[in-house]
Amino acid sequence: MAAAAAPHSQPHATPSVTSVQKQLGELALKNSQLVEKFDQAQVAVGKREKAAAAAQVAALQANAAYNAAHAQFTQLIQAQYESGSFGAAGALLDSSSNSNYLDRLQTLSMLSTHSAEVVQQVGEAQTAASRAAKTAQTLLVSARSARDALARQRKDVQAQITKYQSLLATLNSAQQADYRRAQNPSVNVSTVQTMHLTKAGSAAAQRAVQFALAQVGKPYVFGAAGPDSYDCSGLTMRAWQAGGVSLPHSAAGQYNYGHHVPATVAALQPGDLIFFYQPIGHVTIYIGNGLMVSAPTEGGNVSVVPLSAFDGSITGATRLT
Repeated sequence: MAAAAAPHSQPHATPSVTSVQKQLGELALKNSQLVEKFDQAQVAVGKREKAAAAAQVAALQANAAYNAAHAQFTQLIQAQYESGSFGAAGALLDSSSNSNYLDRLQTLSMLSTHSAEVVQQVGEAQTAASRAAKTAQTLLVSARSARDALARQRKDVQAQITKYQSLLATLNSAQQADYRRAQNPSVNVSTVQTMHLTKAGSAAAQRAVQFALAQVGKPYVFGAAGPDSYDCSGLTMRAWQAGGVSLPHSAAGQYNYGHHVPATVAALQPGDLIFFYQPIGHVTIYIGNGLMVSAPTEGGNVSVVPLSAFDGSITGATRLT
């Protein structure tokens, strides 16, 4: 009996546009979480480096205190050596009266006490210098370790972004444009400029809003905080820096600043920060009229987008002033 013919192998089906867009959406969300972790790690490195630098300064100061105490001790010993005859017997033989003798003995006692105090100061300064130097070294090693881990994390994020870009490239230009509009339904800046936007509740918030609007059109770059490109928390950090408020370069970190307000159009005021996803992976700044400025994701630009397009992803909002 003739052997059955092997079935023809089926060619890999070309993924549908809907399938690719779904994968892109999942990758975009994953990237936002990775970028947030990167930003948090970057903040931690900055804190450790500052702590290490402060510890090094403290070590230098403690060492200077030790050197000063040691020099004082050396001078005291030298002075006592040079006046070696100035002992109890010498004081008695050299004195012209009982009163003079007692004065000499009292002076000797004071010198002895002072010598003991100086010796104690030298010991304490030396211990402090040694402890401060050890702390500085520990913190410096920790900062360098965190910085190396940050470099590795940057590579991981970049690998994910490359994957996202490769998948996006499987769509034609019209499909890519449709996808980007769906993911980031931006409002034309000229349209925003003709609107009578609600005024912010404070001058600081108004400056933050104006700064954010001035960045519209600049590219999204993960880990960036201006002046030519931004990621989401880099944009909100710089916007509120213009308003005189210091924030960390981290969406999750910024969530802990100010006080929380309902993330609804009725409750929000211009300048409020709006947070998205669980765990938090994105932050925008509200500008009024149901609109916010956002640095979206890889391949996008800072843009004005309607809050209503992201209702299902909102985690919360904070007001800084």
